[in-house]
Amino acid sequence: MSKIITFIVTKDCQLACKYCYLVGKNTQERMSLDVAKIAIDYILQHPEQFTEDSVSFEFIGGEPFLEIDLIDKICDYIKCELFRLNHKWFNKYTFGFSTNGLNYGSEKIQNFIEKNRKHLIIGITIDGTKQKHDLNRVYKNSNKGSYDDVVKNIPLYISQFPKANTKVTISSADIPYIAESVVHLYSLGIHTVYINCVFENVWNEGDDKLFEDQLMQLADVIVDNNLYINI
Repeated sequence: MSKIITFIVTKDCQLACKYCYLVGKNTQERMSLDVAKIAIDYILQHPEQFTEDSVSFEFIGGEPFLEIDLIDKICDYIKCELFRLNHKWFNKYTFGFSTNGLNYGSEKIQNFIEKNRKHLIIGITIDGTKQKHDLNRVYKNSNKGSYDDVVKNIPLYISQFPKANTKVTISSADIPYIAESVVHLYSLGIHTVYINCVFENVWNEGDDKLFEDQLMQLADVIVDNNLYINI
């Protein structure tokens, strides 16, 4: 069993996704390195409370990669302390990220990936086809879709993480695009797709039947084209 420890490093994001649970996004609320160190010290110095054999340190926001300098320092501190304490989690840890992928190809993020490659789990959120993605995943203050700026980073992402995965979020308006969106993601090289339904009260009568129909269509495509073989 692995312990999951989550750092909310910022409430800022480049996007204003229409289904996002985080309201009140801003540039002021961000984690400091001192706060992160206090949390890490407590966790690593109380092994009797954290008995799992391995650990996943996960970084979320907002968009966590907006705070890549902070994250890099946090991860360096974790690695140094694991070594110094001869902790059982040394070499049994991962750093996990769920990112919108917009600045994935930047020099700072690529340097971080190169530095920590063997211990990284990264998921880029791309909602499917351009039509479906741009329904909800729009830039702040512009309502401009972000698909084109995300998809250009997918080849690099796949080359670094061949077993890449993504999360497709759906609400009532998205249902008709589920099957084609998953097939589209498969064509991009993303063969593990999680479909998340929003929890808010946005659903209409009959959506359950439409959802079922889309899943049946998707199943038919997967079976008819043997897509399950290379998953």
